[in-house]
Amino acid sequence: MSFTNPNKNIDQLGLNTGDHIVIFGSGVGGHSFAASRALKDSGHVYAVDVRSDMLQKLKTDAMIQNLTNITPIHGNVESPNGTKQKENSIDVVIIPNTLFSYDDKPAILKEAYRIVKPSGRLLIVDWRSSFSNMGPTPENVVTQQQATELATSAGFTFTQNISAGNYHYGAIYLKKDS
Repeated sequence: MSFTNPNKNIDQLGLNTGDHIVIFGSGVGGHSFAASRALKDSGHVYAVDVRSDMLQKLKTDAMIQNLTNITPIHGNVESPNGTKQKENSIDVVIIPNTLFSYDDKPAILKEAYRIVKPSGRLLIVDWRSSFSNMGPTPENVVTQQQATELATSAGFTFTQNISAGNYHYGAIYLKKDS
């Protein structure tokens, strides 16, 4: 049995040279570091989290790993402009294993849509189930169908699934051209 692997998730996303990426709920940096390494200093990763302690650890670990293209941002992705990014300025938004934890899920997808460029992408990775509370509690699980409904309601179109491990799903969405 395997948990979700940020490096594999990012590899399947297929980042482009120079991409600008925002990670919603970056935590201590799993997907941020994977994206930074995949970009090979050609783009930028903005790691957004509401917890300052997580961002400080991410910043310290990024320095230790010599990952210079990551900017930690203290922000609340559930708030309008909570990512502190300009409209239509980002190539990819990643919501890595955190959608289940937010109270205002439509607001998260609305903020993702606001900042992603036309034809930009969204990757959602989250728990398939509660797995006897190994993951989120059953009432907090956001199924892939629910995630897709949230994404399409915000203006994204489903494009493909990725293999995100035995306990998680991964789905890529495209922003419809404005």
